[in-house]
Amino acid sequence: MNRTRIIAFLFTVVIFAALLSGCKTISKEQAEDSKNEASKTEEKNDESVKASENNSLPDDKKPNKEDLLKDMLDIPMEDFEAVDLEGNKHKLSDYKGKIIFLNFWGTWCPPCREEMPYMQEIHDDYKDQDVVILAVSPTSVELRGGNDSKKAESKVKKFIEDSGYTFPVLLDKENKAWSHYQQRGIPTNYIIDKEGIIRYALGMFKDKEQMETLIENIRSIE
Repeated sequence: MNRTRIIAFLFTVVIFAALLSGCKTISKEQAEDSKNEASKTEEKNDESVKASENNSLPDDKKPNKEDLLKDMLDIPMEDFEAVDLEGNKHKLSDYKGKIIFLNFWGTWCPPCREEMPYMQEIHDDYKDQDVVILAVSPTSVELRGGNDSKKAESKVKKFIEDSGYTFPVLLDKENKAWSHYQQRGIPTNYIIDKEGIIRYALGMFKDKEQMETLIENIRSIE
C-alpha cells in the first residue's frame, strides 16, 4: 500500500513539473511575441542587417564599397522641421554632412526604452564627430492616436528628464515628420548618410556594437 502511494505521489509530481515547465515555455514565447510585435517595422532592406554584422569579420573578409552599397537603400531623405524640448527649431537638412540616426519612438514602447541606452552611448562617444542622434516623438504616436501636442510634450519631457538622456529629442507636434517616415510599428530607425540618402531602415537596435558597425559601413562608402 505504501509503495502504491509513493508511486502515485511521484507520478503526480512528474505531471505537475511537466505542466509547470510548459507554462514557463508558453509565457516566454508570449513575451517574445509581444516584444517582436511592438518592434515590428516595414523592413525595406533585409540584406542591410547582414551588412551590419560585418564588423565581426577579419579585415580581408569585409565587403568593399560596392558590396556595401548593394546591401543599402538609396532613398533621398524627406526634409522636415520640428522643435526640441527647449523650443528650438531643427530641420533634418541642418544635419547634412553628418551620419544621422533618425529614431521614431514613444515613451510607452518597451523596445524604444530598451534601445535608448545604446543611443545615449553613441551620442556620448560621437557627438563631437560626424554622427548625430535625433529621437523624434510624433504627437499621434506618443498619444496612440491623440492630437493634444501639449499633453504629448509633457509626457516626453518628464520621461527624458527622469531618464537623464541628453541626445537631441524633437517634438513632431503636427505629425509632419511621421507622415513622411511612418511605419507599422515603433521603434523605427533610419540611418542617413552625409549626403542625405537613407541607407538603412531598421527596427530596434540590438546593441551599441550594431550601431557602430552601421556608422563604419556608411563611412566606408564615402
